[in-house]
Parts: sequence; structure tokens; C-alpha cells
Amino acid sequence: MSELFGRPGWAIVAAVTLVGLTLVYALEFTRRRRMLDRIGYSPMLQRMMASLSPRRRVIRAAFFTLGATGVVVAAAHPLGSGEKRWRQRGIDIAVVMDYSKSMLAKDVYPTRLERMEREVSDLIDRLKSDRIAPVVFAGAAAHFPLTHDHEAARALYGSITPADLPPGSDIGEALLVARCLLRPDVTEGECQRVGGRGRGGDPLSVEPGWGGAPRGQKPDKRPRPEIAGEEDRARAIVLFSDGEDTEQGARAQVQEAVRLGIDVYVVGVGTLAGELVPEVDENGRVAGWKKLPNGSFVTTRLDQAKLRELAQLAGGEGHYFVLDSKTRGLDGLLARLQRLKEGNLDERVLETAEEMFQWVLFPAFLLLLIEACLAERRRKVPATVPR
Repeated sequence: MSELFGRPGWAIVAAVTLVGLTLVYALEFTRRRRMLDRIGYSPMLQRMMASLSPRRRVIRAAFFTLGATGVVVAAAHPLGSGEKRWRQRGIDIAVVMDYSKSMLAKDVYPTRLERMEREVSDLIDRLKSDRIAPVVFAGAAAHFPLTHDHEAARALYGSITPADLPPGSDIGEALLVARCLLRPDVTEGECQRVGGRGRGGDPLSVEPGWGGAPRGQKPDKRPRPEIAGEEDRARAIVLFSDGEDTEQGARAQVQEAVRLGIDVYVVGVGTLAGELVPEVDENGRVAGWKKLPNGSFVTTRLDQAKLRELAQLAGGEGHYFVLDSKTRGLDGLLARLQRLKEGNLDERVLETAEEMFQWVLFPAFLLLLIEACLAERRRKVPATVPR
């Protein structure tokens, strides 16, 4: 019943109203007939009742019963099936977040990691019409595919800690994962080596049946289906990191992304003064401070030179932003993303439930109006009535 009515409880009330009024009028007509039978149909009584029309009385009762029932049915919000053409415009964005242990440093309040997560959540909230693909990385990268469901995207980085990823910080692999998510049409088999057991995420592949195939199987060579507006679609990678990189593949990945038409923006998280690197246990809780073999504490600082270099490769100083204790929000980054060329991400027909109460309420009011205007007495008395 919930599929037919927006308020199923009122539908039950409507059924009770119909049955109840029908019984009330049936009992009333029966009572009247019995009273007349007891009095008797004398000529005088027939002349007194000649102007009354039993048929009109029945019609009025039927109109009132149906009209009252219709009003209650309208209150139940009857639903009908309909179609709605849904067209989404925006850009594809891969948000790459550094989850290495150095991001637990507290030189940015409360920690680099928490500040980054807050800014990313705020950024996603303000990109309502865009598809988001979060990528988290340390020594390896984990990812979530492009989606309009921003709450599902948040679930990835909302339930993960630096203890859940291999140690280290491989910015290059994270950028490769992001590029594969944004441009699966040109990656061929390159993304097959990303992810997998021990690599911090599921294997990436081109859409099922196109381009990629499990190991040991030949890739399907059927033409890849066209997606509305795919050629016009703007794509961007937003990298959040403190700049520490244990590998050396970041430069090449930024250059390749730019070559493929992907805008890359870099957000440095941390300060030049730096802070000690916390040590975390299996549950992700801080259990001390990281030390070198000689016993000295490890200090982490924002590697601004490396991050600025990546931004220069991406397009210049305007592609670099900083999150430190003095920064309030990323309005500049948001403005950059909003200026990107927009394309049609998706167009589809959705089945929707349309409100149909007006189609019940209007006839119900008409029935009640007619019932109120319809008299039970005739204007002319039949000539056959005895005098």
C-alpha cells in the first residue's frame, strides 16, 4: 500500500469512511421505510409526501458518500508512476589524500590529517553537481570509483587510518590511481598493475568488458560504449599531502595527467617549522614518537619545494594552495574548480512517484457541491396523486 499512497494510514481511513457512510445511509433509509409502513399510506399522507423524491435522496446520499470518501483518499496522497529526465552537469574530480603517518603531526590543529579531512568534506559539500572519486594513500593507494553519492565517497576516508595502509608515502602511485579513475578510456592495461593484494586497494580496470581483463584472459575488443558529453567532460585531480615522498614517480604522473587534459591542483598540508612524527599502534592510536635507529626523534616538515614543483608542472603557481594554522578554507581552490569547463556527466530517465491527489480531490469537491445543491423535493407534484 505504501507504493500506492504517500500516507497509507489515510487510505485505511478512506475505506472506513466509505463503509461507514454506506451503512449509515442504509440504516436510515430502512428506518424511514419501517416508520411509513407503521403509519400507513393514506391518501392524505401520499399528498403530503408527493413532492419528495426517494430517488433524489438516494442520489444525494451516494454523492455525499463518494465525495467525503474522495476527500479522505486525497489526504492519503495517492501516487502514480511517472518519468523524470535527469541531467547532471559538472566535472569529475579525484581527491587524493595523504594518509601516511607524518599526517598525524600536530603542527596544524588538531592534526594535519583531521584538518585535511575537514577541508575535503567541506569541498565535497560545495561540489554537489560533480562526481567524486576519493583516493587515500601511504605506501600504497586505496580508491573508490567516481560517484554522485558523496556520502558513499566519504565512507572510504571516514573509516580508514594510517595504520590501515602500508608504511611509506608513494605520491606517484596515488596520482596514477587517480588518473586511471578519471581516464579509463586511454589507460589500456596500465591500471592493471595498480592495486591488488598487498597494494592497498582492489585492482583498477577499464569498465567491465572494455579494455581491461583479469590476468590470464584476453581483453574484450568490443568498442567501448559512448557516454553523453564524455569528450567535453572536465577532469581534475586535487592532491592533499605534506610533500613527503618515498618514491620518485610523482613528476611523471603529473606530466602524464596534464597531457591527458586533467587539471592537477596541489594542496600542501603542514608548516615549514615541522613537528614530531607520532607512532601509532594497530588500532590507530598514538603510542609514542617515531625514532631513528640512533634514537633521535623523526621530524616532519612541509616539503613546499617539492609540492610547488608539482604545481608548476601542472600549470603554475595558481595550482598550489596551503593548509596551515593560518589558512581558513580553500575558497581559491573551489573557485578554480568551478571555472573548469563543464560537460554532461550523465543523462537518464528515472521512474518517479507523482502526486495524484488533485485528480481525486477535484471530483470529490464537485460531488459534494452537487449534493449540496440537489434538492430532495420536486418542483411539480405528479398529477396521479389522489386528492
